[in-house]
Amino acid sequence: MLVVFLVIAIPVGVAYPKVSSVARENWQDVQIARERHFVNVTAASWIYPFLRRQAERMQTATVPSEWRGVSFQNGPCLPEHMEQLPSGKYTYAIETACNSLDTIQTTYAPDCAETAACDIPDQAVIELQAVLDRLRVAFSDANLVDRYPENAGQLRD
Repeated sequence: MLVVFLVIAIPVGVAYPKVSSVARENWQDVQIARERHFVNVTAASWIYPFLRRQAERMQTATVPSEWRGVSFQNGPCLPEHMEQLPSGKYTYAIETACNSLDTIQTTYAPDCAETAACDIPDQAVIELQAVLDRLRVAFSDANLVDRYPENAGQLRD
């Protein structure tokens, strides 16, 4: 029994250090691969789609809740939140858009004061589009994913 034990123990003793070091290295690789890797995106890139969606909603507003649904002085546009963004062109674009959207919203608020309907002037729609265009230009090199086309996936005859 002792001889069998020695026959097995000697090769295991010789091979164990090499096998264990390789296993340890591979295990570290597995652990690194398991970690979540987040894309380094600034907070401004998260605010951009929100502002774009709100401006588009205001362009087609039919009721006051669509026109005044968001305050552009609070939420992501709150000055304390703006201070947390890294300085640069994206932050400048977000701050400018927040100020412009707030001005447009308050300027044309009387046109959407009735509970039943909104009569948004064409000038307001044009000003909102200008804000959207400035945002799109500012974020054109941010490598954000474009929206999925509405007609994508439809069968054609």
